[in-house]
Amino acid sequence: MSILTKTETSGALPTDLTSEAFFDWLERQDRRFELVEGSARMLPYVKRAHSVIAGNVAFALQTQLDRASHRVHQGDFAIETGPTSIRYADVLVEPAGGRKGDRKTRSAIVVVEVLSDSTAPDDFGPKRHEYQSLERLESYIVIDQDIRRIWQWERLQDGTWPQQARIIEAGSVELPSLKCSLALDDIYFDAIDAGPSGEN
Repeated sequence: MSILTKTETSGALPTDLTSEAFFDWLERQDRRFELVEGSARMLPYVKRAHSVIAGNVAFALQTQLDRASHRVHQGDFAIETGPTSIRYADVLVEPAGGRKGDRKTRSAIVVVEVLSDSTAPDDFGPKRHEYQSLERLESYIVIDQDIRRIWQWERLQDGTWPQQARIIEAGSVELPSLKCSLALDDIYFDAIDAGPSGEN
């Protein structure tokens, strides 16, 4: 968003937006929002641990993937999950290319969300189903920011999704669609306090 764009204080949030109308409305806001079935929903602020983990995942992917074939985005590039729904994943991978002026994608291959108390019901519920409806998505990953625990859903060979996630607490997260893996040591590097817990 341009720093010269005039912002407005959000009062009653709109509830009947298309994705294009949402982006026009978003230009005038001073906070971040998603669009859920036509309704604008404010995104929460995050803790340091959340940001560190998202950065670690993006870095690990960028160092393994060929930039000529894949793009890694962290937090700011939208995913259109329906005609009136726009989500912002913590990390997403899509094929390289696409128009540089686009503000959204429907071609995400891998989507990663970092878990927090306020987003857990959405990450494990409606948001998961929205992401899994994307034609090209192969892997949906949710990462706990407080302990070393990751949930991974991987699309099955028949095109469907398992109801239960694979829970990973050691080793690596394998991403067959990208021919790479994410070691938990890399994902959680400098993200969890070693001593008594404090606010991250």
